[in-house]
Amino acid sequence: MKKTQEEIHPLISVITVVFNDAINIEETILSVINQNYEYIEYIVIDGKSDDGTTAIIKKHEHSIKYWISEEDKGIYDAMNKGINVAKGDLITFMNSGDKYLTTDVFDEIRAACFIPTIYKSHLGKRKHVKVRNINFSIPYCHQGIVFENMGLKYDLQYRFAADYDYYLRHNYDILPFSTSGKVYYDNRGVSSNSWDARKELALIIRRNFGIFYGAKSYIVFGVKFLSIKFLYLVNRSM
Repeated sequence: MKKTQEEIHPLISVITVVFNDAINIEETILSVINQNYEYIEYIVIDGKSDDGTTAIIKKHEHSIKYWISEEDKGIYDAMNKGINVAKGDLITFMNSGDKYLTTDVFDEIRAACFIPTIYKSHLGKRKHVKVRNINFSIPYCHQGIVFENMGLKYDLQYRFAADYDYYLRHNYDILPFSTSGKVYYDNRGVSSNSWDARKELALIIRRNFGIFYGAKSYIVFGVKFLSIKFLYLVNRSM
């Protein structure tokens, strides 16, 4: 059976969300628009920045399919605005401060998958993101996931863990890795490193996997939190 044009070259919507990040936004934009893959729909959602961010977006608007600059209710609301206009068969999120490290990221991608991703640890070392247990959190770094564009939106009742809920509602288990490309994600955010975030995660876990996993998630996070704190203090004393 002959493959359709979408199966051979699916349109991929890349959504960048930004607010007052003039220092990093251009590097993120360039990492997207310099990709080899021709069938990219690039969408930029700015939260009405006033630090020069919009001037940088305008500088590259010839390579951006759609962009707006207006107030929003937070990062997930902004991402939903991107989803609302995305026409791609596949969809992925590359927020300001994150970037693609190679130009071949989408060359072989034809379906939902994970993209190899690295980040800077709390001790300043670059490390590869590892696949996590789906019963306790989103199984991979959000910036390194390509989703099918099902029109699903982020649930705004979650301030920190809407990405986990979003992943689960796609009914994915563990996705295969792409065969090329690499992503860098900015690890300065606090959404995965706070007790408020843990409460949201526990709620999502209970709703999807039961009370046992919800309670166990607190223990796992507590051990991780104390370990990171200890390593940080040891590093500062050296």
